[in-house]
Amino acid sequence: MTAEAPVCPPLPALGGAHLRVLLGVAGAGSFSEAALRLGLAQSTVSHTVRAAETVLGVQIFERGRHGAWPTAAGARVLAQAQRAADALREMTALTAPAPPLCGTLRVVSCRSVIRQFIVPALNGFQRRYPDVEVVVQDTSGEHDEIEARVLSGEADLGLGRLPMRPELHTRELLADEYLIIASADAPPIRTWADFHRAAYIVCEEDCAPFIAAHVARHSRPPTPAVRLKDPQVALGRVAEGHGFTVLTGLVFVPLPPNLRASTLPTPLWRPIGSVTRRDEASPLIDAFRDAVLSPGALRAAAGRQAHLVRFVDVGTQSPAF
Repeated sequence: MTAEAPVCPPLPALGGAHLRVLLGVAGAGSFSEAALRLGLAQSTVSHTVRAAETVLGVQIFERGRHGAWPTAAGARVLAQAQRAADALREMTALTAPAPPLCGTLRVVSCRSVIRQFIVPALNGFQRRYPDVEVVVQDTSGEHDEIEARVLSGEADLGLGRLPMRPELHTRELLADEYLIIASADAPPIRTWADFHRAAYIVCEEDCAPFIAAHVARHSRPPTPAVRLKDPQVALGRVAEGHGFTVLTGLVFVPLPPNLRASTLPTPLWRPIGSVTRRDEASPLIDAFRDAVLSPGALRAAAGRQAHLVRFVDVGTQSPAF
């Protein structure tokens, strides 16, 4: 036979108003003083106490010329009343709306991430959080400046190439590929020998040392024909037929029709993540991550450029294609 579930006794017909009055009388030491403190008529206080005593079947207070004081049974009731009142307050706090976010969030990022992901999402974020000011600071493609600004407290949140220093907390978000950009009518670069034969226009602002280390690891150190800072200037030189450059997909889009992009002989990807100080706990950062840096938000911001990017599932830290 199936055991019957135990029958719970019914709850007494007491509510928050009863608890408030009982604890008010206990704290004030008299019905009249409790009425003053609670902003109630003394008759209401007396009636509420009598109703509680009737429901519970015990006398909670002794009454006298000098006030009211708990009986032995009343002391036990009041101890439980205090716990019940605290529980009600906690229940109310669970369902209370969170206060609106306000303050300033300082974000430092490489320019391609700002252009492709932050700028498209910023208006939506600020409509959602109108009292939050987002201050965006840009840097070149290297990550040491991002590390320094976050570590020094100049920025609250950094976005750049990983890995970064171990004393920072990082979270990978996406990756984009470094691609060879050449004139549409230039000979294709398929091997490292082709790479070294052609004129390499280095763009210093798109992780040039990182690319050089990759080339050296799989072939030999590259010999730049010219070094430039601005990716657009480098693309202009390439379009004029002066050589090729290497840029990440997020930097060069949209690619002019007279240029073409191809994979390096040994592919190289740039992992991009968010970085904060390890002791940082900020609802502003959490809100920005949720609204701007979630996988869905990043995909939406990428739009037609999404095919250039590997997105990371934040829950598993694994690439999602």
